This record gives sequence, C-alpha cells and structure tokens, in this order.
Amino acid sequence: MVDDRERIDAFLRWTHESTSTRVETSAYGTAFYNDDFPGRWDGNFLRVERPIDATVEQLVAETNRLFEGFAHREIVILDEAAGARLAASFERDGWEVDRLVFMVQRREADRTSNSAVEECSFEEIRPLTVEVNLHSHGTTTLTSAEMLADFRGTLVDALDARFFAARVDGELAGSCELYIHEEVAEIEDVHTLERFRGRGVARAVVGRAVLEARDRGADLIFLSADDADWPKELYAKLGFDPASRFWQFTKPPEGESYR
Repeated sequence: MVDDRERIDAFLRWTHESTSTRVETSAYGTAFYNDDFPGRWDGNFLRVERPIDATVEQLVAETNRLFEGFAHREIVILDEAAGARLAASFERDGWEVDRLVFMVQRREADRTSNSAVEECSFEEIRPLTVEVNLHSHGTTTLTSAEMLADFRGTLVDALDARFFAARVDGELAGSCELYIHEEVAEIEDVHTLERFRGRGVARAVVGRAVLEARDRGADLIFLSADDADWPKELYAKLGFDPASRFWQFTKPPEGESYR
C-alpha cells in the first residue's frame, strides 16, 4: 500500500516536471530547471533522492556542475535523517538551512472564519502577490517580486493552479494556491499582508481551498511549512498534522535572501 509520503513525493515530482523546461538525471537524484525563470530558486534545484550517504562536498560539487551559470544554488534532500546529518556542515559553509514539514489535513478545523473568500484569476491576484513578495522575502527587489509573481502564470498553464483570496475593507488581504493531481491536493503560498494579519484571512483561504479540493475528489490534502516557524501552529488549528519532514539548503547570490 502506498503511504502518504510516497504519494506526496510523487505529486511533487509531477509539479516539478510539469513546471520545468528541462530535467536532468544526476548521480544523486534529479536536477530541475526552468530557463524562463532562472532567478526563481525553487524552480532550479537539485532534488536529492540517492544515495543518502552522500557528503556535503559531493553534493555541492554536483550542484555546481549542474547549475553552472546560475547565480544561486539549491539542494532539496527528501530523506529527513540524511538532511539532518548534513545540516551543520551546510550551515558552516554559509548555506541557508531549512527543515520543512509536510502537514496532512486529517481533522476538521477548530473553527471557521467569517472572512468571505473568492476565487481569483492570475491577473486579479498578481498585484497582491507582488506586494507579498516585496515584504515577505527580505531583500527582494521589485523586479524579482514581479518575476516571482509572473511565475504563477506557469502554474496556471502547467498545473491548472487555482487562487483563493479574502478581502478586508474591500482590499485583497491574503491568498493561497491550490493544485490537484490524481486525488492529491497541495495548498501552497499561503500569505496575508502584514497590515491585515490577525483577522482570520489565512484561516479563511485555506479553509476554502480544502473544501474545493474535497469537492474535486482529493483524498490527500497537504501543505508544507517551516518546522521552526509559527504558521505551522496555525495549520495545526486548521486540522493539519505533521506527516514527515525534509530539508532545503540554499546558497543565495551575494546580498540576497531567500526567495
């Protein structure tokens, strides 16, 4: 019987392959590229699938080879124990280290939100996404914020992405995305503008996305969160339980922070 983690890994491979312009096999896993968006780090990275005893030096050398000409480096290690073994060495070498958790919706939310939620087109959601990118990603420039927002067009074309947003005082205040494939659904990019936080916006949009996923036949709904950050606690209140963990290691260009 296929377990939740296997289904999540297969789903993510589908999303990565579907949104990549090319894919290359590595001795350690798979390299995904989107040459239309070379500055999007999460679209150009090495996904480590084997072997789990690789060293930091081996992985960095392979990533340098695969992504020569790119300004950043990103390595995703699916095996939690392997990532934990390498985390301290990556950090000493100046990489950003993130332990991430897959959370699966297994329970009803503790309560609902009164905020009205609407489904939006990419064009409608784009200004909100640009503003979120500017304020949520450290040193992101307007050019980078717009690039990251425009990548959503690829998600619409490749994944049939759907966008749900809530308004506060008539203004779009926060949103999330939903992708569905073979009865698995991922909720992604959950954000609320800082000036509207604490008003149930994230609760509302995630709740709507869950309902839409169930209506489309998804029997596994998941999202990912920083294992050390507060949104994980919100998702727990919305019925999501930790299922498994993985690691992401990023070497940003000089003077930039994660995006």
